[in-house]
Amino acid sequence: MLNDNKRSRALLYAGLIAFMIWAIVPYYWVIRTSILTNIAAISPDTGFIPAFELLTIESYMQIWDRFAFATYFGNSIIVSIAATVISLFFAIPGAYAFARLDFPGRQALFYTAVFTIMFPWIVLTIPVYEVFYFVGIVNTLPGIIIALSIFVLPQNIWLLQGFFRQGIPENIEEAALIDGHNEFTAFLRIVLPLSLPAVAAAALFAFLTAWNNFLWVFVLTSDENVRTATVAIYYIIGSDVLREWNVLMASLVLLVAPPVIFYGLSRRYIGAGLGGSPGG
Repeated sequence: MLNDNKRSRALLYAGLIAFMIWAIVPYYWVIRTSILTNIAAISPDTGFIPAFELLTIESYMQIWDRFAFATYFGNSIIVSIAATVISLFFAIPGAYAFARLDFPGRQALFYTAVFTIMFPWIVLTIPVYEVFYFVGIVNTLPGIIIALSIFVLPQNIWLLQGFFRQGIPENIEEAALIDGHNEFTAFLRIVLPLSLPAVAAAALFAFLTAWNNFLWVFVLTSDENVRTATVAIYYIIGSDVLREWNVLMASLVLLVAPPVIFYGLSRRYIGAGLGGSPGG
């Protein structure tokens, strides 16, 4: 019986290691290719672990100099952070209202918001473009920010209302009201600080969604000065850099870096926020 348990555990660990290698190899290959010379990146003689003399950061220098990637990268950071902040500004009180208040049409409004998460947004591209064109915010960073804020707002409402409903007991607010707070100050001073894990989780998902969004930015922009990095890579792939795999992989590494950093900074809050545990 003991041998069977050891064998099962060994098979489990072997399977986990094999899966981990299978998942990590593509990421390693992207980073490996990004720091190779152009010839070494496409040469079949370059080993899985390349020689030291083949390594260079020239591809990262090229992506900044040749394709104005600093502009695209800066636009991505601006619109992602702004969309995250704006969506949270409206999602936090909206989610709290859905979780705590009883008003006419509450369930209908909430299910409408949740339904938009599952709705295929591509069918709205033409109406959205026409509205934004009529208002005059096509090809502008504010227009992209508004579009992405609307795009991530429903998922933030859905995530936060679940936390307010299950993670924050109502007797906490009742105690605050007895201590002399009104409903607004009780929310600001008691509920909101306890909700920081959920807010951090919502901020992470909102940032990732806005950062990775391609469709809305592609539809609403034609000016290079307002493109984000995700759309810029699409045009880079269609340019002469198609044969320069090291440059293309370098752009992908730069594109992935901010979400990884954002996750690292908010990681300590994510588990508690998704698990419905209030912060302390």
